[in-house]
Amino acid sequence: MKRKNSFTLLEIIISIVIIGIGLSTIIVVFMGGRFMLKQAENKSRATSVAAQKLEEYLTKSFEGLGGLTQLTQVFNDVDTGGGGGDVPVAWRVDISTEWETNTSLNIRIPYKLIQVTASYNEENPSGAAQRRTVRMTNIVPYPYMHTQTLKIEPSSSSGPTIPAGSSYVPINGLSLNFNYPVKKDVMVIYNISIHIDNSTGIQSSDTIYTACFLDGGINPQGTETRTPISMQPFISNIVALEDVSADRNHTIQIGWMKDTNSGTIRLKEANLVIISTEK
Repeated sequence: MKRKNSFTLLEIIISIVIIGIGLSTIIVVFMGGRFMLKQAENKSRATSVAAQKLEEYLTKSFEGLGGLTQLTQVFNDVDTGGGGGDVPVAWRVDISTEWETNTSLNIRIPYKLIQVTASYNEENPSGAAQRRTVRMTNIVPYPYMHTQTLKIEPSSSSGPTIPAGSSYVPINGLSLNFNYPVKKDVMVIYNISIHIDNSTGIQSSDTIYTACFLDGGINPQGTETRTPISMQPFISNIVALEDVSADRNHTIQIGWMKDTNSGTIRLKEANLVIISTEK
């Protein structure tokens, strides 16, 4: 009599164990893959927030990031959207002033160091929460050139009048202050428009003088202008100042005078431009 082909109880148990191990492995691999995918998604979201905030601060100027010793800190929770399962990302921006030293030239040049930190909570495979962090850094260099401008345009009756004499008198309002952390060469450009209210007694040789002064000095800087009153209602000058010292408050002031007591001449309009470049 032939024996029937069939599985014994032991074979069935072994088969169930093998299948169970295989299914467990598949489930573990699936869950691990899902966890890794969620990890990548969270990190990508945090990286995107950090990059966005870094780009936002990089668009600001050196001066726009605050004073040379200022530390700016911002902290805020950002919901990046996409549903209730999204992990909120918190971001922080730290701004500090650092210095690059050139020992051969014996100069120090500042720059702004920007560090953005984006952080979020994430569960590990065992269910415990972990704090994850993404950091990005960049710098805003100190500008090579600085420009300051000023325009004064008094009303027809309130403009200052040019004094007569042999000493310069500051033009009220036509001055600019500056203070840079590095030594600068400074170019001063000014334009003055005058109006003759009373020309009685003015001769063709009568002259208006203007000059540029630094830090309240009595000696004019650069070239003085000499303009015949009756021939030229517009005065323009350019003055170059070299090696203006760093870390000090400086003032550029424009002065004027006329060499005659005759007539009345007042300021109609004036502008002052300072262009400062690094040494």
